[in-house]
Amino acid sequence: MNRGFRSACGVLGLLAFAACADEDGFQGGSAVIASVPGSVVGLHAPDTAADVWPFAFPEDVLPTGASTRPIVVFLDAGHGAKDNPGNSSCFCVKEADFTEALAHDVMGYLDELSGFSVVLSRSGNQLVSYADRVEAARRARADVFVSLHSDIRGAPREWSPDGGSSKCLLSHEAPGFSVLFSDEGAAPLPGSRRRLADAIASSLLEARFLPYGGAEYAGLYDFVDGSPEGVFVDRHEPNKRIFVLRRTAMPAVIVETHNALDSREAILWEDPIVRRTFSLALAKGLAVALGAHETL
Repeated sequence: MNRGFRSACGVLGLLAFAACADEDGFQGGSAVIASVPGSVVGLHAPDTAADVWPFAFPEDVLPTGASTRPIVVFLDAGHGAKDNPGNSSCFCVKEADFTEALAHDVMGYLDELSGFSVVLSRSGNQLVSYADRVEAARRARADVFVSLHSDIRGAPREWSPDGGSSKCLLSHEAPGFSVLFSDEGAAPLPGSRRRLADAIASSLLEARFLPYGGAEYAGLYDFVDGSPEGVFVDRHEPNKRIFVLRRTAMPAVIVETHNALDSREAILWEDPIVRRTFSLALAKGLAVALGAHETL
């Protein structure tokens, strides 16, 4: 069976149900909190998707060309460093758990394609420093460094996803993905980072993922003239700019997959079809950025 089209509801044992309707206007079905850390599976994801992004993903996102050797992808499961688990989602899932699970899934889908070799930054409960990740990517002779994250945005309110003692934050104000890069350093690296960010964002848009508009990024990230929607350049204060974006020897980007406080997106991102489509879109973006893609 193609692992990308298994029923989302049959993947994991169910622990609890939570109503997702709220006064903000979202009238979803039910959320299912799975017994595996980092997983939330939606019973009615197709019904809720219309408020976030279309639940119709094209299949023409596969890379069609082939380079002379595999594209080596250093796939970073964001956070998971000492004292840095990242955010906590609307289902109280730690970002480090979400990204670790997603990175393993993306690696599996890319491994099914020809032309990619994936190296993971961490696995399980490993704590890996960002300096060690940059060095591991260098040793692996990676062509690209892609760090997977989720964002938190909006003015959240507290809610209980299990209707009981769990208290999490919820906001439906700012869904969507973003792709972040750094323009620091000597040429040609800043240009290659931007090409990578542009190619990945273009492919995600083609696959009909919703881009984030950037309203809350003021002073932290900036729009880039001529780049697709969803692409932003790091504009933190110089001593606070993102380490993995500016210290890698190869082009690097962060993909903020969605707003982790938005229950609609959190549910959808646990659907194997969504993860597979993201992986294929990422593959196409990588191939385009590195010149290993032919015109469809």
